[in-house]
Amino acid sequence: MAWLGKTESTYHQPRPGMRYEKNATLASLPQKSIIYEPRHFADGEICYYKVRVLKGILTLPAGRVTFRANKIDQNGTDLWKFTLKGEAIGGLVKYDATSVVNTTFTHSLEYHTIQTDFSSRKVDLVFDENTRQCKRNLDGKPDGQIETESSTFDPLSIIFKFRELDLETAGEFSSAVCDGKATFPSKVTVVGKQEIKIGEKTFQAILVEPDLGQLRGVFKKDPDAKLQIWLSDDDRRAPLRIKTKIKHGTFIADLAEYKLPE
Repeated sequence: MAWLGKTESTYHQPRPGMRYEKNATLASLPQKSIIYEPRHFADGEICYYKVRVLKGILTLPAGRVTFRANKIDQNGTDLWKFTLKGEAIGGLVKYDATSVVNTTFTHSLEYHTIQTDFSSRKVDLVFDENTRQCKRNLDGKPDGQIETESSTFDPLSIIFKFRELDLETAGEFSSAVCDGKATFPSKVTVVGKQEIKIGEKTFQAILVEPDLGQLRGVFKKDPDAKLQIWLSDDDRRAPLRIKTKIKHGTFIADLAEYKLPE
């Protein structure tokens, strides 16, 4: 079991100041439109994670998770789309999430989740950034409406927002997160720089601890547990490890493979 739960990572930390080593000149080209140009995540980026659960002295392999970031064209408007696909127990448990964020990367527009297990369900959130409202549908039926803030993200896109922060300082930033049931202020604490090992490789990382209140969704956790994310200490700020306490142990997702488009 311990061997099956072990992760080896193909992630390669770029040289300082080099975000795209194959196409370094592209990173410095002038902006052609008003669409938000991310400093750390990239259009076409894919992160593959191997997940394990620690329970006492046992290490149990729990499945795989994939994150993607893409710039999309929706009716002539450039938007940001983020997806998460996870599965465990040979595909018996699945969790798919899709987030669509506005052109300027300041507000979620849509958030959809499909959960497949013993209590399968489908949740759809539609955000109106002008009226600051979020409508929630559960299994295709209306399930309430709540107020949001001027800058509000969903449970998936908020992870990409964290990557864009200035990690030299800790504290709150002017965004909120909404899961369709409530809207919470978001706060992130920068613990500091650390070295972590994934398999046989050592990485330079920055540990951050986001506080998302009683958020439900992708990273629903034990009420007394901390959500910890180790971001790569380089220009990509790739999430190398995600860790939190869940009902049946400690959830750890390690980055096994990282891909950028050619």
